[in-house]
Amino acid sequence: MALLVMQVAVSGELVEVFEMPVDDVDGHRMLAAANEDERVIHPSGQALEDGEVWIDLIDGDGETLFDHVACFHRADAFDALQIHFGMNVDVVRDCLSKSNIASLYARHRLAVQAYFRKIDRLVDCSPVGSRQSNRRRIGDASVMDLVVELRRRLDGVATQLALSELPSPVQAAAQQLKESIESYVGAVQRL
Repeated sequence: MALLVMQVAVSGELVEVFEMPVDDVDGHRMLAAANEDERVIHPSGQALEDGEVWIDLIDGDGETLFDHVACFHRADAFDALQIHFGMNVDVVRDCLSKSNIASLYARHRLAVQAYFRKIDRLVDCSPVGSRQSNRRRIGDASVMDLVVELRRRLDGVATQLALSELPSPVQAAAQQLKESIESYVGAVQRL
């Protein structure tokens, strides 16, 4: 079973406001129909605009199952979500209400800050600590999960396609990130 995930752009970030389990075939059909809508925005590397609504189909591991997300301006999203995804008007109104989005964004920021504080603590290796304890902290699943996920996403076809359409400085930065990840993994393996 796939998940249809709806996110809203806030301050340059996508904040999840709704998810709904759907059959893979139905999810593909709904997203394909939404992408045929004349109001759909076709993202091509531009910055997120506050209020944009992005709809994606993912599997249980968070992997995208459809090549194109559906993206609508806030004004068009109410109608599109009802027509293409069969969402109830009250559910759409609640999900896209400014107070709901503000509340979810605040929770999202707190979760992001807590996650990065945890990573900071894990990679803050003390020179007085033992080599073994530092190795445990660096190799902790949370940090390695992040590194592995970054590595997987940077190698992904969708990421490579998106990067190919962006300016060369962005492509170079992505390549540097990829090289840094490989260097980190190698350093941890040599501990």
